Amino acid sequence: MLTTGSVSKRSQLNQQQQQHNNLDASMLAQREGTPMGELTPHEEILYLRRQLAKLNRRVLNIEINNEQRMQREKIVYCLGLAYFVLKTIFWLNRN
Repeated sequence: MLTTGSVSKRSQLNQQQQQHNNLDASMLAQREGTPMGELTPHEEILYLRRQLAKLNRRVLNIEINNEQRMQREKIVYCLGLAYFVLKTIFWLNRN
């Protein structure tokens, strides 16, 4: 037979567990890309290294795209300049 003291303790434990679960869910929403739970220092270092490698790849990709864009702009600029120089020469020779 249950006493009122044990029933109230169980209800308190259930409330604490629900609050803890709600807190975990809110933390999960805030820390979407991070692993949950306590990490050992070794696991944390490995996680940070993976994140750093991902960031390095993204930065390298951005740098390569930027270099390619600059080369395209140089080519387009040179072609446009050559077009207007030739148009000017033809216009001067016409008169």
